[in-house]
Amino acid sequence: MKHFALLLVPYVIASGLALAPAHCRAGDEPAKGAKIRIGTYDNRAIALAFFASRFNPIAEKRAAYEKAKAAGDQAKMKELEKWGPQFQRQLHFQTFGRAPVDDLLEPLKEKVAQLARDKKLAAITMSCDFTGDQVELVDVTEDLVKLFDPKPLDKTLQSVREVRKIKPTRLAELKDNP
Repeated sequence: MKHFALLLVPYVIASGLALAPAHCRAGDEPAKGAKIRIGTYDNRAIALAFFASRFNPIAEKRAAYEKAKAAGDQAKMKELEKWGPQFQRQLHFQTFGRAPVDDLLEPLKEKVAQLARDKKLAAITMSCDFTGDQVELVDVTEDLVKLFDPKPLDKTLQSVREVRKIKPTRLAELKDNP
């Protein structure tokens, strides 16, 4: 069903409406003849910001592993040993390829909604495959990066700018890289 909805986006935008999750809506309809503003972002930048933010669960999971190890909790240790490589692989796809980052944006949904309202955006999305003349795309990549409050911000923003100069790696290539 999610994929079906993505196929409808060009048609919905072309008809003058914007489909977006509730946390992406700005709430204001554009004036007659005004352009519909859609915020877009580079998912790789979001992954970089997430990794350098307080939302990254690696330290918490490492502490949980050490606690389980000290308690001799083999089941919990195995669970966390499985989680680590899976998390790393997903973040690898998000950081270097064109993979969705909705899970990374989830802790910021209220701030993302506020950003949409502040910038008068009908929606915020990773990319648009098609836009009609009545649509204006607004790059909100760095705005979203700043919402994560990554440490250090200046270094993260520099990394974001550098990664955006490089074409994303094809997912098939990422799949074959351990």
